[in-house]
Amino acid sequence: MTTSTTSPPDPSSTIPTRLLLLSDTHIRSRSKNPLPFPIPSIPADIVIHAGDITDSSTLSEFRLCLSYLRQFNAPLKLIIAGNHDYTLDLPIYSRITTQSKSTKRNIKGHELGEVGAAKRLLEEAREAGIHYLEEGTHHFTLPNGANFTVYTSPATPAFGSQGFQYTQQEGHVFDIPPKADIVISHGPPRGILDVSRLTRMSCGSVELWEAVKRTRPKLHVFGHIHEAWGAAAVKWKSDDQNGEVGLESAKVLEDRRGVEEGWKDSKEERRRKEEKVERIVRDGYFHLKYDRGDEDAEQTLFVNAAVMYAPGYVPWLVEVELPRSDGDGNEGTTVAGERNGEVNARSRECLSTNLQHLEL
Repeated sequence: MTTSTTSPPDPSSTIPTRLLLLSDTHIRSRSKNPLPFPIPSIPADIVIHAGDITDSSTLSEFRLCLSYLRQFNAPLKLIIAGNHDYTLDLPIYSRITTQSKSTKRNIKGHELGEVGAAKRLLEEAREAGIHYLEEGTHHFTLPNGANFTVYTSPATPAFGSQGFQYTQQEGHVFDIPPKADIVISHGPPRGILDVSRLTRMSCGSVELWEAVKRTRPKLHVFGHIHEAWGAAAVKWKSDDQNGEVGLESAKVLEDRRGVEEGWKDSKEERRRKEEKVERIVRDGYFHLKYDRGDEDAEQTLFVNAAVMYAPGYVPWLVEVELPRSDGDGNEGTTVAGERNGEVNARSRECLSTNLQHLEL
């Protein structure tokens, strides 16, 4: 998996890096069990949370999530916002608080905090290795010697009136740099693990798919569509003379069909799934192993990490080859992206091949 349009780098220039991936914890501070999620004992190099940290965006829910993430055995923990974390969307939250004052409507301000309070709370956790990342490009150097670039975005197509959402008329530009190793978005790209159980339709972003197809990162982590939990691998075609990037092959590696009982399952298949789920719950993580096939081919691993549909609410465990540091890396440098509001003129047609419908 490479981000360059040239031949893949020498293996000696990369370092195997272990990541724990999760999203959509939707922590409810008033629940009897607000943190039902396991703490994997296995050490990792990076923990990624792809948004919807909270259910109602209260300060107590953010504090609970931070206490949860502090228990992971990893030097670097990256988190982004989701649509439920709307107090982190400062323009939206400012508008809500202003409207509430003008209409004298109670929005439980003592639970949500003043504008900017939730963001400050997350930023203060940096001393524990927890980095709250807003939309933009960020660079990190790990203790294992890896130096990587990550692009992050909380933006999702509008549904309801929550945070970080854009309408079809507004569109959104996902300004992923050509050398991004990892993309973290709250929502999925169109056609990749994005089918809603309610509508049986793709809910992902066309703009995001086009940006990922253009840049071909090693790993793309997202959530948002809980029931589309799973992992898929895409192998890209080489650039043609016109500079177009195509999809050579796509394969679902895991989804709910591999862990949930199906009405057509034989007794043996049901037993196999039960044993698989028992092992996953016991370990506290789902170790994704897959055959990359042609090592010279450019590939992207897509992971919908919404824990609400994961067995036992566990995170994914994956291993990715990241670039080796040349010693000049600067841990935690950031190139911030401006909030996006310009119209995107790309086609909004669904992909002809929707990975959620492929057979395992």
